[in-house]
Amino acid sequence: MSEQLYYKLLKSTFENALLHLYFKVSASQSFVKEEQRNKILIDFLKPKLKEQRYSLIKKNLKTICLMKNKFGSIEKYLNGIVQQYSSIKSKSDVDKLYELLEQLEKAGFETKLIEETPTQNQDVVYLDRAHINNCFDEYDNHQVAPISLLIHTEQIVKFTQSLDEQAYFEYEVFQVNKSLKSYHYRLHPRS
Repeated sequence: MSEQLYYKLLKSTFENALLHLYFKVSASQSFVKEEQRNKILIDFLKPKLKEQRYSLIKKNLKTICLMKNKFGSIEKYLNGIVQQYSSIKSKSDVDKLYELLEQLEKAGFETKLIEETPTQNQDVVYLDRAHINNCFDEYDNHQVAPISLLIHTEQIVKFTQSLDEQAYFEYEVFQVNKSLKSYHYRLHPRS
């Protein structure tokens, strides 16, 4: 599955869902509340779960269909995703890594290179400079190997939530030492 195909299908499906919603709202004689808007979007997206054509984004569709009214406006959520994926196309994998690191810093996790400090501090995400140099090709900054993130934290749920919220990388837990609360994650490009 190519990364470009995934983003294109996701973006076009969500754009079509939003267009469907806006046509329904404009055809309505009365104000359409958030709960009704959510229902219109879910009714549009739910049948796509069974279609083979949407198998690449089935997980995303299922998540939205299960949201219902629990998390507020699905319309705002879809608009955010469409906007986010629109900006992805022009970014290199290195740009995506820097943006992820900025997101982690906004979530309260400092980011540093391992070489910068002799000891690991709590709630700091460490990266190895040599590893980063080998993870990207020299020509177009395309990721060719997993990127390691090392962290010592008691807020692992908050950290993994930050990883879940970003759209650029799949991640895996590579090593865990629960007694020391040290974690090693590896980032893979979304494909």
